[in-house]
Amino acid sequence: MNRFKQCVYTVILLATCLVASPFIYKQIWNSSKEKTKTEKLPPIEVNMPTMAATQAGTAPGGETSTDAQQTTGPDGATAATGETAPGQTEAETAAADTGFEYVQSDPSYFDDALFIGDSRTEGLRLYGTLKNADYFSDKGLAAYKMDSASVNGQTLAEVLKAKKYGKVYVMLGINEVGNNFDYTVKAFNSTIDTIRQAQPDAIIYIMANLHVTTAAQNSTISNERINYLNASFSQLADYKTIFYIDVNPVFDDGDGALRSDATNDGVHVFGNYYETWCNWLCMHTVKK
Repeated sequence: MNRFKQCVYTVILLATCLVASPFIYKQIWNSSKEKTKTEKLPPIEVNMPTMAATQAGTAPGGETSTDAQQTTGPDGATAATGETAPGQTEAETAAADTGFEYVQSDPSYFDDALFIGDSRTEGLRLYGTLKNADYFSDKGLAAYKMDSASVNGQTLAEVLKAKKYGKVYVMLGINEVGNNFDYTVKAFNSTIDTIRQAQPDAIIYIMANLHVTTAAQNSTISNERINYLNASFSQLADYKTIFYIDVNPVFDDGDGALRSDATNDGVHVFGNYYETWCNWLCMHTVKK
């Protein structure tokens, strides 16, 4: 009798597997297809002036980085950022192409500056040398949160209303790089509009988001996505009142990723490198 029951149960189990297997296989197949989907990013040209000084700076190891970045034009040709015409200095080329040149300033240049950003900007506040600047920075801060975010009990609108600033630095995006790009760019543009309305005379610096290390990349955060977001933000720069600056070459390795020896978590640079970052900022200022 027990043997008979075993046979019956075996037949029922086999029948169940045969009936259910097509549904199970379909579910596994759909899940597999979903995981392999990647978002194709349309090309965006980085809006930066032709000037090697925008890419030069002191790297964590002490060496100077002058690697030129390439951008793709409408006709598909590539031009290296930082190229100078024969007989021209870098500063002369910048002046001819964009009508301005970056100049060296001392830390007092930032006494009337406001820095807006996430935990990387918070690192500038804590470990950097620009102590007289104001900071609206917090871990996890993102462009889409700017209308409601509060730092030290104040919203961005309240901070912008309380004091006149000569310069406003903005770096946002790493916490939303995995979100829909159009939504993120729209939120970032709105933040820039809010700053301009509240501070009509201020110079606005859009700071490129720092890269992450190769090992820190995943399906959500990658340097490809960071570059795409940075390029989107750079389109707001007119190099008259809004400037786009990119410190990444100071901290990047040869593959365009954050140097592994400059970070502990693959995302934030070590505390002592914020001084290097501040020195770079002093080298890339604009006088009205």
